Amino acid sequence: MLTQDEINQQIQAIPDPYIFWTQKEIRTLPKLIDRNEKIVALTSGLLNKKTWLAVCTTRRLLFINCNMFIGFEQIQMPLDRIQSIDQQFTIFFGSISVFDGISVFNLRLVRKSAIMPFVKATEEAMYTFKHGSRTTTAAPTHQATDIASQLSKLADLKEKGYLTEEEFQEQKKKLLAG
Repeated sequence: MLTQDEINQQIQAIPDPYIFWTQKEIRTLPKLIDRNEKIVALTSGLLNKKTWLAVCTTRRLLFINCNMFIGFEQIQMPLDRIQSIDQQFTIFFGSISVFDGISVFNLRLVRKSAIMPFVKATEEAMYTFKHGSRTTTAAPTHQATDIASQLSKLADLKEKGYLTEEEFQEQKKKLLAG
């Protein structure tokens, strides 16, 4: 079981966590998070007029609501069971909907700036949980796209007369060499 300090350190490492009115829920996390899982995203929002904390770990999504005086409610979805995670935006707030094939959990009134980081981190955690690390496949695609766009820019500069043929070929060799 993790300590509250370890949980707080993991939360502080998350970019832009939105944890409005969820201190009780955060205090319950040491009872719920195993040592072999890590918090990768969290946010808060409303469901049925109650504030819920949504936590994505390396293994599952947890939705937690601590009642006013006694007890708490918890919904957990293993990452490999999630079929979709969707988002909607309004001017300042939005919602996150998670579907696991049977039920939908729709967290409303989530701060707009917290929605995409939570959704992207959850999608990344889902992929990693199902297929292993994503970094080995993502980097070459990005690099190839970057080189192609740079070559296109060089060709455009040459076409406009800003580069000579020799300068263009020299820059092209540098880009392709790495």
